[in-house]
Amino acid sequence: MRRAPPPWICIVGRSGAGKTTVLEGLVRIFRGWGLRVGTIKHDPHGGMEWDRVGKDTWRHREAGADLVIGVTPRWLWISRRLERPLTLHDLVQELQGVDVILVEGFHTEAAPKVEVMRSETGLEPVTQPGERWAIVSDVPLELGAPCFRFGELEELARFLARRLGLPGATPR
Repeated sequence: MRRAPPPWICIVGRSGAGKTTVLEGLVRIFRGWGLRVGTIKHDPHGGMEWDRVGKDTWRHREAGADLVIGVTPRWLWISRRLERPLTLHDLVQELQGVDVILVEGFHTEAAPKVEVMRSETGLEPVTQPGERWAIVSDVPLELGAPCFRFGELEELARFLARRLGLPGATPR
């Protein structure tokens, strides 16, 4: 019997707006609460450099993600933090072994999203209002969703935990 997939949210925005920075902060917060976190990095253009120092997937892993997936139109990469060697049976279970998935990208997909916006990269939304659960910005914005500053990621995490129904998502 297949288990239901874990809850997930997309972190979207223009290039340079701070999507990876927000995602890293949420990974650290959720991990601090004892949750297992998976991340997905989407590169619709296909030029992603996988797991190189300083690149997005490396930053996801370094922030503490238990599972990191990178995907382009032609390639899929998966990196999983292991506490012990896995058998094939273990491996099948491990692929579903996270409590929440944070997705960087897929802004055109119909999905719940946090939109990251900075004055210097443009304040025109890339999301549809019904998909926008929250905004992270360097300036206050009224776009029909709660707006958090970059220094308020703990508040954003609590908001997302409630909306996603994360189990036991409370600070230690």
